[in-house]
Amino acid sequence: MASRKADKEAARQRRLEQEAAAKAAAQRRQRLTIAGSLLLVVIAVAVVLVIVLGGSSSGPGNSKLATKPASAKAKSVANQVDALLKGIPQHGNTLGNPKAPITFTEYGDLECPICHEFALGTEPQLISNEVRSGKVKLVYKSFETASSDPGVPKTAFADQQTAAYAAGAQGKAWNYILLFYHDQGTEDTPYVTNAYLTGLAKQIPGLNLAKWNTDRNNPAYPTLIAQENKTAAALDFQGQAGTPALIATGPKSQTRPISGDYPYSYVQSMIKSVS
Repeated sequence: MASRKADKEAARQRRLEQEAAAKAAAQRRQRLTIAGSLLLVVIAVAVVLVIVLGGSSSGPGNSKLATKPASAKAKSVANQVDALLKGIPQHGNTLGNPKAPITFTEYGDLECPICHEFALGTEPQLISNEVRSGKVKLVYKSFETASSDPGVPKTAFADQQTAAYAAGAQGKAWNYILLFYHDQGTEDTPYVTNAYLTGLAKQIPGLNLAKWNTDRNNPAYPTLIAQENKTAAALDFQGQAGTPALIATGPKSQTRPISGDYPYSYVQSMIKSVS
């Protein structure tokens, strides 16, 4: 019988292949659906937004930033995230008007590098436009992928997702989620420590750290995370399961679950299809 280590490594390799395939498919769709001058405009807008909203982020492999929350760079990243979200209502893991006609659900793993790309590329545009306007509410749910890699402690997934959900008890879940992606460490390494998670919390303006620490021990969060993970694993991805897993739900219908770093133009088409 294959060892548990071998099974985990095989699962990791399958996930990496699926993520790469999903990302390649998204890139092909972008090239086919955007042509001529429209392509130039979309690219120009995307570049500007990435520079403005995510340009000074640390990116994968630089988790030390979270352990230095008082540093100028850490404060700069926190201010960028705060500016992006400022004025948009947050309720638990939901960002946006609770009565928005469209729900855009993201199943994510905070250690997933593809989620990092989506969170720093497409997501700020979605938040700045459709979410801020009240057309869309953005819901985050948990789906374990990268956190199951062999080099990651068994408790890391529950610990990190719970930390974000505890921030949600103060209306700061999306601040925590986006900061985690900005300060994400190297995949398949044990960087998610208590110091790292606490450092992220310290970067969030207005977060009551004592309450956050207490809320991290709420047994309801691990139960909820396990339920969401089970639901996500059962979704019909047609062979492309992974994170971020994306679903748009509206008055007309619901899109088939897809996973990968999809461009903003494709996310807009998902929203339009259910509007």
